[in-house]
Amino acid sequence: MSEKFTTPKTSLREAINNAAGPVALSNRVLLQFGAVSFILFLASSPTRIRGSFIEWVVVASVGYIATLVVLLAFRATLLPETAGREPKRLLTSIAYFLAGAARGASIFISGSWLGIMPDAELWYRLLGGPLFVYGAISMLAIFNSSRLRHENTLAELEAEKAELDELRGGIRERIRLQRADLLKRVQTVLAPAVEQVNSELQNSPSSISMKLRDVVDTVVRPLSHDIGKGSKVDTEVETISRRASVVYSKSKFPSRLSAGAMIVPELAIFATASIAIVSNWISFPQAPQLASFISLIVIYATYKVIQKLLDRVWVPFLVALLVSLGAAVATGFTTRIALQVAGFKFHDAVFYQFILSQVLITLVVFYMQFLRTQRRDAESEMTQVVSDLAILNSQLRQEVWLNRRRIASILHGSVQAALYASAIRLAKIDSPSQDEIDSVQSDIEAAIGKLESADGAETFAEVLNQIREVWEGAVEVQLPQITPDIAAQIEGNPVASACAAEVVREAVSNAVKHGKAEHIVISVEMTGPHLLGITVSNDGQPLPAAIEAGYGSSILDEVAFTWQLENRGGFTVLGAAIAI
Repeated sequence: MSEKFTTPKTSLREAINNAAGPVALSNRVLLQFGAVSFILFLASSPTRIRGSFIEWVVVASVGYIATLVVLLAFRATLLPETAGREPKRLLTSIAYFLAGAARGASIFISGSWLGIMPDAELWYRLLGGPLFVYGAISMLAIFNSSRLRHENTLAELEAEKAELDELRGGIRERIRLQRADLLKRVQTVLAPAVEQVNSELQNSPSSISMKLRDVVDTVVRPLSHDIGKGSKVDTEVETISRRASVVYSKSKFPSRLSAGAMIVPELAIFATASIAIVSNWISFPQAPQLASFISLIVIYATYKVIQKLLDRVWVPFLVALLVSLGAAVATGFTTRIALQVAGFKFHDAVFYQFILSQVLITLVVFYMQFLRTQRRDAESEMTQVVSDLAILNSQLRQEVWLNRRRIASILHGSVQAALYASAIRLAKIDSPSQDEIDSVQSDIEAAIGKLESADGAETFAEVLNQIREVWEGAVEVQLPQITPDIAAQIEGNPVASACAAEVVREAVSNAVKHGKAEHIVISVEMTGPHLLGITVSNDGQPLPAAIEAGYGSSILDEVAFTWQLENRGGFTVLGAAIAI
């Protein structure tokens, strides 16, 4: 089945602001008003009064020019066509009425000079001109504002997408070139300290526990923090994230529309009132107020009933257009019948003019709703793309972390954990055996060895097992049961796998160091199509009311799509989502 395109509801406030905004007196609106002005004027005046078509073209031209002169004068002084100008409702209304008065007076004077305008037309022209100008230009302003907003939105999105692609272009290459320098820097600083620890481990194992802690505090942590500081690459990635707040979305031609949504009774009655009220003063001079009241009530009710009946009827574009035109014709017939029942004789010439005006109004409203439908679809698609792009941005941040900060994180995570865990184990042993010394030395060497290959080649499952082994004898770590589907997704994305592993490392290390935890439980699940949920719970000390963010928090900010740390049911729980 063809896709259904939803049309948003019309905002009356927005419509009023558009009618009084900078678009109202734009060249586009004034030219369109000229076309509407000539069509309705030439379709009604010659058929209702005497005179040749050429004579009425002259009169119509005079009326249009007089209207333009007043409106252009307001645009040049009080109502400038400045983009973003605040709507000026009162001033714009005054401009419309003065322009309409000038139109009506010029039409009457020029028609009288040509001998085709009877004296009885004076008040019709003086009253009808302002109402016609007000209604017609307001409708055209509303229509054009909607169209321009649609075009501007698409143009801005396209420009943003082009800039986003340009920014994204060379970041990964620049990240790769930093790794060698960072690794060399780490080895230069850390190697002497580790060598000293290994030496003293052989000579004085009973006192090495404090030495290990000292290496963590004086070498490993400061070095990891220093390497982890931001760089130009981070700035560029942040720029990309900001630019990604909007993306390009092409305007699609709606395949199926709600027939009822393309009909807007409020706009139709607003535009009709500017014509019907004055026409009723001419057609039914004995009771123009009653005739106008009946006309407008019936017009609104007819459109409203048709709108409600067809609101959930989805049809192709052409069918929706024909339905809207049919509603315009049906409104003409129901209005004529209602007036005849009330004792008002509706002349054929006036009836056809009324039908023509409804068709024109309906076409304007239909096209406006059509554009709003396209824009709604583009914005809806944009929302989805932005959501997807948020995932991509998180993945890009992960890659930045993996390429620029992985060495710092290994120092802060694996190396620090190995040294700290070894210190705890040694502190519990009065006289360590050679096997225990060898085990500690092996853990330290394995952690340091990761610096030589900071590409994250280990699988997520391997990292989890390493975490449990590192803390074995110090803390009980319960690993998660990972389903084959989740395992395949994790291992199929090395960057996400490394980030997920770092989240677990950080959570376990913090639970032991800051919370003095003895039991830790890790769980993993898919929380969305592209989000891996990780939960690490521990039985350590509850979180204090105020928590000072540390380096570990900055790591989580980069590698996790979202994360939170909270006290929950007697446990301290870290929950994180990883883009995958």
